Amino acid sequence: MKFLRLLITSLVFTFSCLDFGFSSDGLHWNDPTDSKPFFPWLWEDQFKPTIVKGFDETGARIIIGGLMASAIAGTQDDKVHEYTMNHETMSDDWRQLGAMLGSGGPGVILAASQLWWDQPAGLQAIRAMALTTLTHVTLAASINRTRPTGDRGWSWPSGHTSNAFAIATSFAYSYGPWVGTAAFTTATFIGASRIASQVHWLSDTVAAAALGFYWGRASALVTKGDKDPISFYPVPVPGGLIVNYSKSF
Repeated sequence: MKFLRLLITSLVFTFSCLDFGFSSDGLHWNDPTDSKPFFPWLWEDQFKPTIVKGFDETGARIIIGGLMASAIAGTQDDKVHEYTMNHETMSDDWRQLGAMLGSGGPGVILAASQLWWDQPAGLQAIRAMALTTLTHVTLAASINRTRPTGDRGWSWPSGHTSNAFAIATSFAYSYGPWVGTAAFTTATFIGASRIASQVHWLSDTVAAAALGFYWGRASALVTKGDKDPISFYPVPVPGGLIVNYSKSF
């Protein structure tokens, strides 16, 4: 497992250095503010349009759907927690890996590296992560739900999971289904590791997934325009549903 962690760290580092190796401009940096004062640019050009564009009909459905899904998942919280207590659903090494990947550090490294080789996508990812984190902290501190371990609150929604899904959604919009599928699979693993570690309830991770997806999509609309280029839809499968998506650009 130590080798796997080292491999992932190396891949993230290599990913962040792609521009240096393949760009003829080397360490070239374009000022995204276009000489506009930083804080007015940050609010007027980045955060404000993300907030405005996110709250459309689809955004409202994501919020309502996420709350409903979290409430339904909440009916199974005790059963899932009891199962994780009596069965080793994930090894300690894998749980630690999920905690590391969802800590925010790898996401920040990826988003920061994008600012060099794909600046619009980098700004998109940073907007998504920042607004997801702000919303998570506000909700978690206000609700202050106790964790399955009985420790301090801040359980609902899961911060690790919400940021993972924010990054995954941003990557899906920027680079399409192939990258998006890998990113969503990783985000799902991170959410599952938080449940297996017994630091979050099932409903915490479901709400967090919706939260991250909401802000990831909202940020992408600032980059891509008002037309939503990705369609997400449920697909019935034996024993439940999976979420499929298609890209129209």
